[in-house]
Amino acid sequence: MSGITDKQTSLQCYHCGDSCQADTIAFDDKHFCCAGCKSVYEILSANQLCNYYSLTEHPGISQSGDQVPAYYDFLDKKEVQDSLIHFREGTHCHAEFVLPHMHCSSCIWLLENLYRMHEGVISARVRFLEKTIQVVFDTEKISLKAVVILLKKIGYEPQLNAESLGPKAEKKLFRSEIYKIGIAGFCFGNIMMLSLPDYFSDGNFFNEKYLNHVFNYLSLALSLPVLIYSAREFFVSSIQNLKQRQINIDVPITLAIVVAFVTSVYLIVFESRMGYLDSMSGIVFFMLLGRFFQNRSYKYLTFKRNIASYLPIAVNKWVDGKEESTPVTNLEIGDDIRVRQQEIVATDSILLSEQAWFDYSFVTGESHWVEKHRNELIYAGAIQKSGLTEMRISKKPNQSYVTQLWNGQQQDKFKSNTLFTTEWMSFWFSVAVLLIGTVACIFWMFRGEYQIGLTALMTVWIIACPCALLLCSTFTYGNMLTILSANGCFVKNAAVLERIRNIDTMVFDKTGTLTSTRESSVDFIGRTVKGYEWEALGALANLSIHPLSCAVSQYIGRVSKTEISDFAYHEGQGIAGTCGKLRIRLGSQQWMGLKRNIAQEHASVFAEINGEVLGYFEIRNQYRSGILDMLLEVKKQHDIYLLSGDADAERKNLMPVFGESHLFFNQLPEQKTNQIEAWQSTGKTVMMLGDGLNDANAFSKSDVGVAVIENQHHFLPPCDVILEAKGLKNLPALMKYIRQGRTTLLLAFTFSVMYNLVGLYFAVQGMLTPVVAAILMPMSTVSIVGISFFMSRYFAKQQNLQI
Repeated sequence: MSGITDKQTSLQCYHCGDSCQADTIAFDDKHFCCAGCKSVYEILSANQLCNYYSLTEHPGISQSGDQVPAYYDFLDKKEVQDSLIHFREGTHCHAEFVLPHMHCSSCIWLLENLYRMHEGVISARVRFLEKTIQVVFDTEKISLKAVVILLKKIGYEPQLNAESLGPKAEKKLFRSEIYKIGIAGFCFGNIMMLSLPDYFSDGNFFNEKYLNHVFNYLSLALSLPVLIYSAREFFVSSIQNLKQRQINIDVPITLAIVVAFVTSVYLIVFESRMGYLDSMSGIVFFMLLGRFFQNRSYKYLTFKRNIASYLPIAVNKWVDGKEESTPVTNLEIGDDIRVRQQEIVATDSILLSEQAWFDYSFVTGESHWVEKHRNELIYAGAIQKSGLTEMRISKKPNQSYVTQLWNGQQQDKFKSNTLFTTEWMSFWFSVAVLLIGTVACIFWMFRGEYQIGLTALMTVWIIACPCALLLCSTFTYGNMLTILSANGCFVKNAAVLERIRNIDTMVFDKTGTLTSTRESSVDFIGRTVKGYEWEALGALANLSIHPLSCAVSQYIGRVSKTEISDFAYHEGQGIAGTCGKLRIRLGSQQWMGLKRNIAQEHASVFAEINGEVLGYFEIRNQYRSGILDMLLEVKKQHDIYLLSGDADAERKNLMPVFGESHLFFNQLPEQKTNQIEAWQSTGKTVMMLGDGLNDANAFSKSDVGVAVIENQHHFLPPCDVILEAKGLKNLPALMKYIRQGRTTLLLAFTFSVMYNLVGLYFAVQGMLTPVVAAILMPMSTVSIVGISFFMSRYFAKQQNLQI
């Protein structure tokens, strides 16, 4: 039942926690401050999402006075939708929004359950630090405007002002920070100067009583801009957290500022003493300065990480009838490119070929092939499935977007509760700080030491800081990821580093991983092949990026525009296609249906035209430089195995390294996956290293999947780590460096704990002034940044890694 009761100030809104200042709305034995909050509760209740209210008390956002504005109609315009929608295929759309009101774990839980509130929403993924949400929705069931209105109804109105999302807004925010620091610093310096008489002459400045009053009230006037403007963010943060029944570190800091100001006003008015205005302004100044440094350090680290994590993706640019392997960063709108089967479309492009098939699983998370025709738009992230296609760049490439797609794969594989642990730790740390400061103050007050009691109260609330504790892993892993990227090892995120430390079993593919196709020698054994047959075989081999196909294509060496139709890729077996009247197949002996009576000492690719097996290409791959020494070094710390789809011609060479029982040849992709699952069932933690083409399923099943690629590559495998082939010989050093990361983390964490304990020891005794406490507090963060930075580089140099 719903109804309106008389105003009762003691009642709180069940949804947002605000006082019910207007007529209270009663519904379902609960009280709400407005119809908006009641509507949100009804939405959650109807979709069995009321667990939202158990995560934190009153987690919602007030809906009082909110109306659906008419200007949302502009979201129906195509040009506006194109700017907000990153991907559209049929009725399947991806849109990303900035949600300024997102503030806690309850918000994340609610937003990621958005699909339960409307059948048109397929999924929602939150990035908390950026305060963004990516919504995947079906346009037949819900429009873009309806998605925005749904978000608004539950209290998270998207920020749709384009200017607020650009670099101008960031510059404006930067200037605001500088202004606050500048004003606080100016006022702090002048108040300190005006406080000198109070410090050195007991408030009597050359026995000039009125001059003393002037100095006191002038200091009070200078403190007002600090309190009202510079310290505003501390007050806003504290009020928002208290409304949500949360306590963060800004709450004790704000209380210290208030206590210092109120005490100072009392001393100035009634005792003609300066009080703590210099301490109050110093607290704000040094806190803002420390926070500015912390934010700048984090943004710098994030920027370095983003730049370093740009994967070395390349495309085949078509120039004057020739292919040129070109980095994505060098592409311009209007450039023509050629994309082969399994290669990723690096940026939005127009299809020039008559027809082609694409798989958007990289974007949508589900394998779904779509057919495209000439002049249709192909979105970045599509995987080409039809042999060779030609496209024209229609949008400036954005490597960060492609990297983001790669990072978004298999998120469930590395679930982390860091966010919730951080919130829990920050809450109880702040509560403990408030209690310790209050107890210390009461203790000294009972002993008649009122000055020491107030000093202890303020310094305890200021100096104790959980930020350094919480930032230990952020800065440590951030520096490590940057250094690993500089060494050609691209790791998705810190959760992968945690998993790598626990690896006890390493599984290697052979072709394209331990061996290099670029240094291979190829011979053809079989009947005499005619010129047009060579061209057809070369054209088919040229459509695949598999290492053996590349070796065959290089051996034939004939570049022509011979067209292949009906191209088909059979994973782990071979490729097929039609060239005019020739039906061609390239692949394994088993796939050709031949009896196993042909002795194969090396990797072989059989060739068939119109049902006749012409012979086979014998490919003698060369092991990468230093690879056997690398395997022996890795073997000291891990169990190592070989899973190869090739024949066992290399068994004798590899047996001394792996051992007889650790070599598995003639393995199909599904057999590799089954073998990895078998090892995991015995308690092993498995890392799979392969070329990424026939190892996709093995990567997904392994605890950590590592794709070994040759320099700039043209596809992104579904793996957790991408390792450039030149860095494979450094694998033991990379593994040791990752394990040493725990030492850096423990050192930073220990320092942070010791800092807080020592600081509190002196603070509770009243031995620190508030200004000194305000200086020491941000110094802890500076120390953590320094420890993480220098130790990460020290261990990198120890392992002879590039920095």
